Amino acid sequence: MIKKLVLLVCCLIALTACSDSSEKDTSVFQYKDAYIGDNSAVINIAQRVTTLNEVDRFKLQTEEEPYGIELYYKENSDALTPQAINKEVHQQSVYLYYLIKNVDYVSFNFNNQVIHTNRNMYDQDLKALNKIENINEQKVNNYLYDTYAP
Repeated sequence: MIKKLVLLVCCLIALTACSDSSEKDTSVFQYKDAYIGDNSAVINIAQRVTTLNEVDRFKLQTEEEPYGIELYYKENSDALTPQAINKEVHQQSVYLYYLIKNVDYVSFNFNNQVIHTNRNMYDQDLKALNKIENINEQKVNNYLYDTYAP
């Protein structure tokens, strides 16, 4: 009987440990303080925070400064309205600049339209996010809505 109880307790501990790590793994904040050369971090952030689900591919500029990210979106998508593009640019930019330490610029390529942003454009946002206690995706999304909603 004691062996069964010990086995049950061990299983519960293992399951608890697994559930805690899987919850952390679903948050983009697991990539906080990543560097531009970390392909996995960059694409996971971009794909998880997109408002369009239209990120097709990306390219990193890591050879020399300024370091940057070029995001390419699926062509001829009906989802690419001016309002949707504006929302996407702000959301991706805020998350990428906040989570990746050394990204200097992000370029967005939508159906032959290219929009460039740089870290300086989002200084106020980054300062505001740094003041938020226990920051998480919901708090960032609320901030983005309050700041950039039309």
